[in-house]
Amino acid sequence: MRVSVLVTALSLMAAAPGWAQSRLALAPRTTLPAHVMCADLLVPAIPVPTIRISGPHHVLPHLALSRSDAAVVPRQPEDGLVVGQRYLVRRLPSGVKAELPKDGGYVPVRTMGWVTVTALDELHAIANVDFACDAIEQDDYLTPYVEAVLPTPDATLAAPDFTERMQILPGVEGREMFANGDLFSIARGTADGVTAGDRFAIYRDRKDGRPLVHIGEAIVTDPSATSAKVLLLKTTDVVEITDLAVPRR
Repeated sequence: MRVSVLVTALSLMAAAPGWAQSRLALAPRTTLPAHVMCADLLVPAIPVPTIRISGPHHVLPHLALSRSDAAVVPRQPEDGLVVGQRYLVRRLPSGVKAELPKDGGYVPVRTMGWVTVTALDELHAIANVDFACDAIEQDDYLTPYVEAVLPTPDATLAAPDFTERMQILPGVEGREMFANGDLFSIARGTADGVTAGDRFAIYRDRKDGRPLVHIGEAIVTDPSATSAKVLLLKTTDVVEITDLAVPRR
């Protein structure tokens, strides 16, 4: 008879993780790496996940998991799961959001939190929920954990380069309007040379033949290959997805 090793769990470190200790006032309110990590990831194609959560590991029939709960993760061939390893928990969009927009668009992938694998055998792994951005549910999937490192804003600002004007993308749950301290994404990423700490001026085109109107400043916090999360540092008006992000170089 197979002897399960699921009863052998890893004792988690007592010290608070780095993201819980790091605080940086980039914007009008304190910003934590968790704020950035919980923002939606905008990708040009729908991911195909392989490692999914099957549900809570609990005596009661819970439907969702929150911080300190345990999740059951069915094993997959060569999934690379290791006790002590941390993973981001993400959720694919559903309904119309799951359809890739025409002419090349972006699909919003929700980040639900992150977990640490505490025990496993050949059939299942148990993962502890370290942080929950929202309720974690069955069929949410795991990806390698990458911690956001907040940039330090430069006191000097380069002039805006109007030769490149970048599209502003929706924020969490499709938000299209943003104020001081909010996060959204732009349609450029590391493949285009965007790095954490890059600064962008936000402009509005009133489409009346007059020059663009400067309405805000933003800083890149977490770039991916094809998009980048940016934090709105200050604004004189509500920023909308019809506005433009102009790099300062």
